[in-house]
Amino acid sequence: MIKKKFKLSGEDLRKFFTARFKKIETDDFLIYYQKNSLAYPRFAVICKKEIFKKATLRNKIKRKIYAIINKLLKESRIKFYDFLIFPRHQKITPESFLKIFLKINV
Repeated sequence: MIKKKFKLSGEDLRKFFTARFKKIETDDFLIYYQKNSLAYPRFAVICKKEIFKKATLRNKIKRKIYAIINKLLKESRIKFYDFLIFPRHQKITPESFLKIFLKINV
C-alpha cells in the first residue's frame, strides 16, 4: 500500500473536477490528471461496479495498481500531479501502466 499522503481524499476528488484536468484513454485505463501545488504526487484508483461486479475483484485490482504506483514512487519516476485512475479490465500489467506514465511524460 502507498502512504496516506499519496492518496486523494473525497474532498480532493471534488476539487479535482472543478479545476482543469487532462485525460488519457487506452484499452487498459482511463486516467485524468492535473498538476498540484504539493511536493509529491497523489492518486485515486476507482473501479466501477458495472465493470467489476465483485468487491473482492475490485479490491484486488486496486491493490495491484497501488503496488505498481508504490514501486514507481520508490524510483521517483512520477512528478507532482494528481491522478484519477479508472481500470477497464482485470488483466493489468505493470508494463501497460508504465507505458501510460511515459506517455504523460511525467
